[in-house]
Amino acid sequence: MTAAAPRSDDDKRTVLVVEDDESTATAVAYHLARAGYAVSICKDGLAATTTLKGWRPDALVLDLMLPHVDGWSIIRDVRKWSPDLPIVVMTARQEEAERLEALRLGADDLLRKPFSAKELITRLEAIFRRFEAQAPADAGEVSLGEMEIDRDRLQVRVAGEVAPLTPLETKLLWILLEEKGRTLSRDEIFDRVWGGERQDGDRSVDVLVRRLRRKVDEAGGQYTYVQTELGEGYRLEAVPRAFPLRGRRRA
Repeated sequence: MTAAAPRSDDDKRTVLVVEDDESTATAVAYHLARAGYAVSICKDGLAATTTLKGWRPDALVLDLMLPHVDGWSIIRDVRKWSPDLPIVVMTARQEEAERLEALRLGADDLLRKPFSAKELITRLEAIFRRFEAQAPADAGEVSLGEMEIDRDRLQVRVAGEVAPLTPLETKLLWILLEEKGRTLSRDEIFDRVWGGERQDGDRSVDVLVRRLRRKVDEAGGQYTYVQTELGEGYRLEAVPRAFPLRGRRRA
């Protein structure tokens, strides 16, 4: 890992690093600390789950392959009680399905090992910026069908119920809202959500769209909101359902 420049910010954000490889955990913690974060380490999934039930860090950085409780299970559990906790996955897994599953469950970003400390810190800072200042410039409330978007409080309600969006899901919603009614291509969405160029065949955008749809289109009410243009991409528009849903769908 390459070294990162130290920060002078006294108000340190907290990061929990979950990694069973001691050398990797130590290196990640070292460079995060140099960048101005207060870092704690858990070396197995069970310890991480126990820690997270009693303490909420500002961000979670975790491996997928962990003893006792794997990273996918941790993401699933965390999203039940903390939908807005930033989660960055670091993994050496090459299988696309396993990486996409982490995004589907609610991870905000994913780094393939090996990676540089600079890249990890840049990704973390980008997530914090999304969470703290992700609302469009013209703040206030916006209504679309039965969706109410409070851009000051970063809160979304659908058919009267709060939609528990993760930072990444919220970022996607703001992007679609800014371009309401216009279809955005997968390449454009990828660039505006994660930055950089989308690789051929990459399905991260589709996975994220499905996550957002579960929160806003399947929440009940008379409309769907995230629309698909086959072969082109996605747009935000309230479209009446053929059969309105009167309540939140049960699992």
